[in-house]
Amino acid sequence: MPKSGFRVVTDSTADLPRAWAEKYGIETVPLKVLFGNESFRDRVDLTDDEFYARLGRAEKLPTTSAPSPGEFAEMYEKLRPECEGVISIHLGSNVSATVEAARVGASSVEGLRVEVIDSKSVTMPIAFLCKVAAESPTLDEAVKRVNERVDKCRVFALLDTLKYVSMGGRIGRASYLIGSMLDVKAILRVAGGPVESVDRIRTRGKGIALTLDHFRKDLPVEYLGIVHAQVPEDAEAVRQTLVKELPGQEIEIGEIGAVLGTHTGPRALAVVYIRK
Repeated sequence: MPKSGFRVVTDSTADLPRAWAEKYGIETVPLKVLFGNESFRDRVDLTDDEFYARLGRAEKLPTTSAPSPGEFAEMYEKLRPECEGVISIHLGSNVSATVEAARVGASSVEGLRVEVIDSKSVTMPIAFLCKVAAESPTLDEAVKRVNERVDKCRVFALLDTLKYVSMGGRIGRASYLIGSMLDVKAILRVAGGPVESVDRIRTRGKGIALTLDHFRKDLPVEYLGIVHAQVPEDAEAVRQTLVKELPGQEIEIGEIGAVLGTHTGPRALAVVYIRK
């Protein structure tokens, strides 16, 4: 097969729609989830359904780990005969060492230009950036278009419980105890920096409404999606609300995978987008 053009690589936290992976030939390097001594490659050795079933039974929170530089190098080497370059777009350095592992892996590959991009984000905004890259005519243009959008990526996530984010050390233990006594839900924001807590509410219905209010303040948007952890009916209800408000806007639905789900827990729901 002669070399032509460039390829797009991401990691399993992008929650990339399968149709996009197939249409654009986007490759995915999986992160790992560890339950005790058992290690699973995200969405390779463990499906989302299997992960959440195990999470519900777990007495101790699983841990997660980035791919090794060698795993990234192996992916780039696999693509080297097929293309002249690669754009590799990954989970934000604000939450993971994944992008640094990709950079180290890329530095060991000779004869192939690899442009590694820090998305500064989580979940489907990474997939949106991959789509932007894949629809670009050249690697230079892909890098330009993606970099123009990195700081416009946003996530507003409603957590149904603070249990998992507390167990993972993402918030203080005292905050968790207060939250658990009041059965508090939390709305978190990811916008290029540390994960921020923007609201705490008592009921899920109020939480969904507030999440949408936060999103509406950022309109208009270029790309939009709803991602969820085992609550497809809630995701579809939110999508239907937004379809009425934003006629003509494509709205993707995706599932939060094991790596992010380790910290959000089940029943999390997020509005994810790139601002115009």
